[in-house]
Amino acid sequence: MRTQQFGRRWSRVLSAFLFALIVAWVSTAATARGDSRPIVSELVTAEASPDGAECAKLMKLSLPDTVISSAAVVPAKGEMPEYCKVIGGIEQVILFEIDLPTITWNGKFFFAGGGGYNGTIPTLAHAVVRGYAAAGSDTGHRGEHWDGSALYNNPQAQINYAHRGAHLVTTIGKEVVKAFYGRAQRRSYFMGCSNGGKMGLMAVQRYPGDFDGVVAGGFVADRTKLMMMFDWTQRALLGAEIPPHKIPAMEKATLAACDARDGLKDGLIDRPDLCKFDPKVLTCQGADGPECLTPAQVTAWQKILDGPRNSAGQQLFSGFSPGHEGDYPEYITGFGSMHGYPSSNFMYMDSFMRWFVFGPSYDSVRQFDYDKDPAALVRFENDQNAVQTDLSPFRKHGGKLILYNGWADHSTPPLRAAQYYEDVRQANGPATDEFVRLFMPPGMYHCGRGPGPNAFGARGQEIVRMGDPDYDIMAALDRWVEQGVAPAKIISTKFKGDDPKQGVARTRPVCPYPEMAKYTGSGSIDDAASFVCGNPQ
Repeated sequence: MRTQQFGRRWSRVLSAFLFALIVAWVSTAATARGDSRPIVSELVTAEASPDGAECAKLMKLSLPDTVISSAAVVPAKGEMPEYCKVIGGIEQVILFEIDLPTITWNGKFFFAGGGGYNGTIPTLAHAVVRGYAAAGSDTGHRGEHWDGSALYNNPQAQINYAHRGAHLVTTIGKEVVKAFYGRAQRRSYFMGCSNGGKMGLMAVQRYPGDFDGVVAGGFVADRTKLMMMFDWTQRALLGAEIPPHKIPAMEKATLAACDARDGLKDGLIDRPDLCKFDPKVLTCQGADGPECLTPAQVTAWQKILDGPRNSAGQQLFSGFSPGHEGDYPEYITGFGSMHGYPSSNFMYMDSFMRWFVFGPSYDSVRQFDYDKDPAALVRFENDQNAVQTDLSPFRKHGGKLILYNGWADHSTPPLRAAQYYEDVRQANGPATDEFVRLFMPPGMYHCGRGPGPNAFGARGQEIVRMGDPDYDIMAALDRWVEQGVAPAKIISTKFKGDDPKQGVARTRPVCPYPEMAKYTGSGSIDDAASFVCGNPQ
């Protein structure tokens, strides 16, 4: 037994030593870049690190309306360090997980936002591998991410899902951190995309003291209006369905119209909002075929780009930007039959219309009236939307907010992301960039993937250079909070086949909106070093 204990202790000391070497490397790299101190700056030493017994003691921790059902050490494996995994529930309905690194804790707390309608606890590995004590929640109900049926006729569950559940788990998570490590976290961070991005905005707007820094990507700011817009795309496709085999021709047409507008023909549409594109260029001149669209399909595509309008022509919400339509079947057009089923636009919208607003028997695609029915969504706006633009309480707290949205995102429209940022600037004045910045990667789909450089360490993406604030968005946020160095660019990476094992295909700086990456005129167009940030022409 003594031999086993000695072996385990020696393993923990060795792990701490190896992690310390990584920290030293990050520190050296930071010094070389001119930073005053490393991003990862605090570790639990092997001698003082909590062990399995300390982890098990959390079972007896008494917290308000909270039950901890399990607490056990998970051994280190691969890149993941050893950590104490805590499972529990608040008010018997809001389930959570809290992962506590035993010897690699960086002294900070992290909350991971969940996607869709949540219903499951998101993975926390993205944070734990960086050294954070991390928490996540199902926000109070169980089910598939596209299924909102558990929220039907349950206002409290809807509020828990919208914002309250994450706030409660954040509060409890910090208490568990303090109990386990014997001290409170030094900083608190949030990162999420899609609905997770909305959760980040909800925290900034409603609970400005919860986090010191937030990364909110592909954020669903207007839940109600986005669902109306999704309905619009499906109505447009009804009777004018676009099958998957026509998508390459659509992508080719937008690329031909918009690629070279920025002065560089590189297979990327950098600013689709500045490009004039008319879907009629793809109208079939003869028989229908994979290289063209029927007049009905052209009209449907134009409606998708324009966004929803009422019978008076009033714009009700943003449309999608043209370009990089390769993900249309996944997000908009589906199988090319039965409007856009089973695209995510349909699945999320139909779930919202039936389980939040109109009832289970509602035919969302055929029944929604764009003159009358937007009024039925208003009662959900206060709880479900994250559109508040006065962020002064968060700013006074010292908080920093990084927003991002792909220019080729066909779930959360990039035009709406840009408009929200402009509204925030209007509400908070010229000093907005001191605490809020927006990054719009060209050619990136919803939260990641896509033909453009699409990996910079955000949720669901590869961490290209962990701890390097030029490549790792979480490290960029950490440096901004800790050292006051605002991110002037974030270098995004495109892997060959989107597989890191195949090597890097291209890197490109993503600049703070409204700036964009501009080619210097020399060097490889696949190398970020050949670009500088500047205003669009």
